Amino acid sequence: MNIKQQYTDYYTASNEPEIVEISKASYISILGSGSPGTDIFYTKKKAIAAFTEAVSSSLAGTDKAFTSNIVEIFYWFDEDKVGYIDIGNFYTTVDLALLKYRIAIRIPEFISDEQIKAVAGQRQDIPFADAFEHFEYTAGKSVQLLHRGPFAGELETLPALQRFATANGLKKTGMHHEIHLVNFEKGQSQAHLQTILRDPVSEI
Repeated sequence: MNIKQQYTDYYTASNEPEIVEISKASYISILGSGSPGTDIFYTKKKAIAAFTEAVSSSLAGTDKAFTSNIVEIFYWFDEDKVGYIDIGNFYTTVDLALLKYRIAIRIPEFISDEQIKAVAGQRQDIPFADAFEHFEYTAGKSVQLLHRGPFAGELETLPALQRFATANGLKKTGMHHEIHLVNFEKGQSQAHLQTILRDPVSEI
């Protein structure tokens, strides 16, 4: 089972802002904090890909075999400390040292936390093996679009998504979500990147 092929709608977004409904999804994930792009951020990103492959390999040859390698990241701030941060100014209002994130890769619903911990015990050679955990999240009604090119360009794309949400009487209600359809490593060109920018919303 290829996760991307099974959940085509989940991994698809238009070049223009749109409203979508996202159902519950399961992930292998690891928590972090601080600005994205640090050495530890990239180390965790590389490690989660290796760890998910190890979980996949543990089921190879069974009726539960799967492949999944698209890295996703959920970002948020502690609103009790910094207040409400909207979509359009998410990366420009607060010191990114206060940013919290969860790096994740989607997995089938039948993968349990116990299975993840069992693989962690067998693969202590993978950095942060004991820190990986099962995570479930239901975004529900969301606004999204496909951002092409460098991450710095999101400073223009996210305000466009914000204007669309506001025009439709919607406000941000949860974590900012980025789905990296094209893999990248630190130092690589970002010109070819394709990133789904997705934010859960509710009626104003």
